[in-house]
Amino acid sequence: MRNEIKSLTGLRGIVALWVTFFHFFYFKTYWIQSVVGKGYVAVDIFFVLSAFLLTVSYSGKFKNLNTEGVQRFYKKRINRIYPMYFFSVVFISVFIAENLSLSEFLINAGLLQCFFNPNYSLNEVYWSLSTEWICYLIFPFLLRLILKYKINGWILIVSGLAIRLISPYLPDMYWDDAQVTGNRSTQYLDIVFGVNSLIRTVSCYFLGIGIAFLPEIRIRKNNLFVYVVVIVFFLLMYTGRGVFFVPLLSALIIKHLYSEKKSLIKMFLETKVVYFLGNISYSLYIIHYIVKRQKMTIVDSYYLNNFLLIGFSILLSYFSYILIERKIRIFKT
Repeated sequence: MRNEIKSLTGLRGIVALWVTFFHFFYFKTYWIQSVVGKGYVAVDIFFVLSAFLLTVSYSGKFKNLNTEGVQRFYKKRINRIYPMYFFSVVFISVFIAENLSLSEFLINAGLLQCFFNPNYSLNEVYWSLSTEWICYLIFPFLLRLILKYKINGWILIVSGLAIRLISPYLPDMYWDDAQVTGNRSTQYLDIVFGVNSLIRTVSCYFLGIGIAFLPEIRIRKNNLFVYVVVIVFFLLMYTGRGVFFVPLLSALIIKHLYSEKKSLIKMFLETKVVYFLGNISYSLYIIHYIVKRQKMTIVDSYYLNNFLLIGFSILLSYFSYILIERKIRIFKT
């Protein structure tokens, strides 16, 4: 894999900000709310991006799988996600959660939320970290299988879309059938509970891996293809079930950003502000909902108050990125 692609880091920033706005705002204006209100699908873009980058990084290394290589992979993944995550779990456990049981703490500390009743989760966004961690665990063996049997990228893409299509119709699957206290989303494919949320994540991983194995689409005139994809992407925000195709379209955009081609999209995502958001995106994803749950009122205006809270979340995320993400490593790799 090449050195850091700034536009992909910038894409993380835009996606994290989209999720943040989704959780903080409801706009009365149809044209704005149609985009902001689909922010839940931004999490699928995170999954696709992770799968794509892991595939291009490890497709050479995992041709011959060995214990040392798998261990190194797991250590890098733990170093990347666990310090900030565990800090947030401890913070919520000590300062926010009430009557926290040992089992609840261990389920969260172990990133096992996707197998248990969602009532156990200490932060509503933890479900996605749990499912992605499980995908990390199976990724080396899945990629080895794909490489060994030379499974075509299109087969993976079609499989990912098929899994995504049936996922809303699967019964709930998680340990402990006590009544769920949180509100279930009524939005299409906003699946955040139990094993079904893991199935949602796997479908996105198939799309990301599949796109990584496909040859680059070459169109000479002004990156016409990717501009059309971006336009269609935004038009789908004004549909109901059009979000079904968002992960696939995002995979195509990611493929373009990874290429050597120049475009206005790349230029925008590489700007200093967007790149900064990309660097703090992981912390922002975790922290913003902790801030939201406190229901703080700084000013009376709903919109201004939430903008200020988002700004506060970004500030906290910056310090988290500097002091935790960049400094703390659990394993030497």
